[in-house]
Amino acid sequence: MYITDEVNLIIHDMSYIRHECKVNKIPPDKKKKIYVLATVKRMVDTSHIPKYNGCPHCLSEYNTFDFTKLFR
Repeated sequence: MYITDEVNLIIHDMSYIRHECKVNKIPPDKKKKIYVLATVKRMVDTSHIPKYNGCPHCLSEYNTFDFTKLFR
């Protein structure tokens, strides 16, 4: 099962949750459950609006980092 953070647009993997994810600090009304990995892949895709990102701690294979932010 996966949990989306609707505030920060981050998807967390609940089977590999880490302390750094801070899932318990997400407000209950801003959480959404996802049960299928295909849905997660579709939400992380660049054409999906809003664009979600994988958590760097528990779902790092779907985390995309914008390297242009380093030079701003």
